[in-house]
Amino acid sequence: MTGGRDRFAPRALEHLVQAIAADALGVAPRDPAVRISDAAGALAVTVRSPVAMPPLGDGGADADGQDLIQRLAAAAADTRARFAELTGLDVARVDMRATKAIITERRVR
Repeated sequence: MTGGRDRFAPRALEHLVQAIAADALGVAPRDPAVRISDAAGALAVTVRSPVAMPPLGDGGADADGQDLIQRLAAAAADTRARFAELTGLDVARVDMRATKAIITERRVR
């Protein structure tokens, strides 16, 4: 028996990356803007998105102690791994760019 080929519409791939990146960055699924291009036979993904972050008074780090740069690097690695796992496609790189911070405020009662 021979293996088949799966074909994905480009828009479906963009929507998938958008959802994965939104989850990794803590924002709404509609927030990330995604572009997928060819990188010598593999995929190169560019994501421009807001990033959910705690207030600066909390030291500028999230719950895991990561600053913005670390958060973007971790989100890019997570997005690359999850996208490749779900599609079986070769992902050369994922570039993440923050467009703004969405401050996640803690309310005290």
